[in-house]
Amino acid sequence: MDNTTYRTRCATIMKDSGMQVTQIATTLGIHRSTVYRWLNGKGTLKTRRPSKLDPFKEHIDARLRKYNLPATVMIREIKDMGYAGGMTILKDYMLLVKSAHVQRLVDRFETDPGRQGQMDWGECGSIIHHGRRRKLHLFLFILGYSRYMWAEFTTSSKRPELFRLLEKSFGEIGGVVEEIVFDNMRQVVDVPRGRSGPAIINSEFTDFSRWTGFTPVASPPYWPQAKGKVERGIRYIKESFLEGRQFTDLNDLNVQLRIWLHDVANQRIHGTVKEKPAARLQRELPHMNALSIGHYPSVTKTTRLVAKDGMISYRGVRYSIDPTVITGRKTQVDVLESTDYRISVKFGEMIIANHAIADSGSPEQIDPRHAAIRRELTAVIRDYKTPMRGKAPKFEQCIIPGVEERPLSVYEEVALACV
Repeated sequence: MDNTTYRTRCATIMKDSGMQVTQIATTLGIHRSTVYRWLNGKGTLKTRRPSKLDPFKEHIDARLRKYNLPATVMIREIKDMGYAGGMTILKDYMLLVKSAHVQRLVDRFETDPGRQGQMDWGECGSIIHHGRRRKLHLFLFILGYSRYMWAEFTTSSKRPELFRLLEKSFGEIGGVVEEIVFDNMRQVVDVPRGRSGPAIINSEFTDFSRWTGFTPVASPPYWPQAKGKVERGIRYIKESFLEGRQFTDLNDLNVQLRIWLHDVANQRIHGTVKEKPAARLQRELPHMNALSIGHYPSVTKTTRLVAKDGMISYRGVRYSIDPTVITGRKTQVDVLESTDYRISVKFGEMIIANHAIADSGSPEQIDPRHAAIRRELTAVIRDYKTPMRGKAPKFEQCIIPGVEERPLSVYEEVALACV
């Protein structure tokens, strides 16, 4: 395939992915009229002369399939191999290779049911939650084949919350896809995909993906086409559902979202597949992996100091512990955050508390058993500290005068008075 034919193919791919002609022309470095000619099949395919870059294209293709290298790095590599050409021709060729690579990522799952899902977060302003203003996040998971959407609003985007939402989406959809595509989100990626090489997935997310049965795939940076389904889905929910919406609290908002997804979003005729996502989901489910048994135990360990009132503080909320444990000592706190979303407090090997994790700013979380034990201990301490009460003893105090010389008769009178 010569260079012009290759560019024509790339222009067609970009147009099919939703890019405008102006964007395609800017990306490929050509005039808009040229793009129109290519898309209409009127472009003239000229016989291409051999290029100085030809002997090195196989090496470039292999490197770009594995790493997102810039042209400045690539030209040093191929010059060491004997390349004598310039930078411009290299940049043009690398742009085409990267475009084709991203499209392969999109296209290879396009018609395969059960193969791909995409997930992402959307920022939606803020709401009042438990008396405090909190950021409002939208989590969206969309299936590549059916375009079926599962979403939920939340006030946290931390990794345990991501695990909870993914597990919940798998359970309500009814299966797990083979691969999930995401960008370089901090909850998943320790080292973003870039010049240094491929993305390094967080070890805990890798364990979670193995537990639930999917393979994580990090999309190349600055290529929104690679996960365009989920990005368009987030925009769709913001504009068609959230804009102008009235609700009382976070729970009410999510109840309304769930009804809207079921009755509207997943029942509409999708513009690309020309079918209802809910109908296509029924054909996709038999190709999806079965759900894992149980919940993924995500554990975070930290140390907290027990206060004098027998409480510990975790993420802005105070929790009660067993009051029989000596206060003022540090205790090891193991946080098990999955769909169960609980906190366990351990002193040595002994579990001294177990609570459901509350949102930051919530009132004190007091176990009724801890409160009852504390009342008993307080009563015992109060009785112990109460002084003995009763009839005061009677006594007389003898005042002995200071030493000085007196007649003997004075001492005899004092002695008789004390008898």
